[in-house]
Amino acid sequence: MSSGHDRQIPLLEEVFQRFPEKPINIEIKRDCDELIKKVSDLVKKYRRTERTIWASTSDPVMKKCRKENPDMPFMFTPRRGIILLILYYTGLLPFVPLPEAVVETYMPSIINRTYFPHNALMRNRFLVRLQDKLMMRKGLFQHLQARGIQVYLWVLNQESDFQRAFDCGATGVMTDYPSKLHRFIQKCEGEQRARGPEPQEPAAEEGQQHRC
Repeated sequence: MSSGHDRQIPLLEEVFQRFPEKPINIEIKRDCDELIKKVSDLVKKYRRTERTIWASTSDPVMKKCRKENPDMPFMFTPRRGIILLILYYTGLLPFVPLPEAVVETYMPSIINRTYFPHNALMRNRFLVRLQDKLMMRKGLFQHLQARGIQVYLWVLNQESDFQRAFDCGATGVMTDYPSKLHRFIQKCEGEQRARGPEPQEPAAEEGQQHRC
């Protein structure tokens, strides 16, 4: 049914012109060499290499993106995300270099609630709970951010999901309702100002382990 209003999707170049200083995530969904080159050419034209992120769920496509413009930051593909979790739980993560700059993934608890994967196995309740337990780890998020890797969770549309994501240490969230997220952030900032500055924790004694 028509809403009675025309909608015009802006060109990528128009977005770059309108928001020259804003970081922008570009997901390449098709294995198309021409598309990848045109995106890279626009990024170079507007001198925003450091503020534009390559994103793709396909390893072959990501390889092509990195080859076309190796100076752009890029996200973990799903395969690389699995490797990341293996390194974290085996204790090897601090010793392994990570070329990626961003983690972008779904928050498992939204599966079967607001996100319904096509793969029936992904909707299995046991696997959803297992993913949630493995992925939503504050220690993991803190480790990544300490290494300069940002963490973004999608697609969160409820305040309880916003709260959980930030409590776990996510850098930010992706939502279908930006105004709702904006109000939530304003409310949190207002509550924090009302509480005043948080007291500094005393330094841990020598030999005592610090746990998050």
